[in-house]
Amino acid sequence: MLQQSSVLIAFLPAPSLRMVIFDTEGRRIGEIRDMKMRKLRWFLPYFIDRFFPKRLGIYDHTENLEASIIICKRGIEILSSDARCRELIEFKKDGTTLLFQNGDMRYAVPKSFLHTDLQVLNEQSHRIARLRKGWMPFEWGKRFTDPNTPVLTFNVSLAAKEKRRIYAMFAALFLYRNH
Repeated sequence: MLQQSSVLIAFLPAPSLRMVIFDTEGRRIGEIRDMKMRKLRWFLPYFIDRFFPKRLGIYDHTENLEASIIICKRGIEILSSDARCRELIEFKKDGTTLLFQNGDMRYAVPKSFLHTDLQVLNEQSHRIARLRKGWMPFEWGKRFTDPNTPVLTFNVSLAAKEKRRIYAMFAALFLYRNH
């Protein structure tokens, strides 16, 4: 999942986020979902559910946990599967742009109309990732019937650690959106 430069994302029905990630050939290569799904959450309104920190897992295609994502008010915490590596991404809003900061690394996500084209920019304002809806390449249409399936494209030079951060940022952005 962290080796792919282009992936497709499907959202499954759930009271919290369930992002299933596919490669361009249509194979399921991973998933981001709640680590402890409780049935009570199906009945909680979102405004109450927002008060509790969310712990999501990044799973590979064999259901092995690759990393944990904890989303709270102050930011996003990413833990490696063995809990040895830990990093914090703080977020804030600057006008219409969301800013994510991890130590000396800074990412910007400018607001787009209806979230159909989200771009992640680095400190030099270069695009390092892009999530687009409605722009699936024609040849992928044989494997994915919905042309509005979101396509996430990474810069080919990105390391797996940065891709993990970008997945965590998109998980925070789409946590309560109508997928």
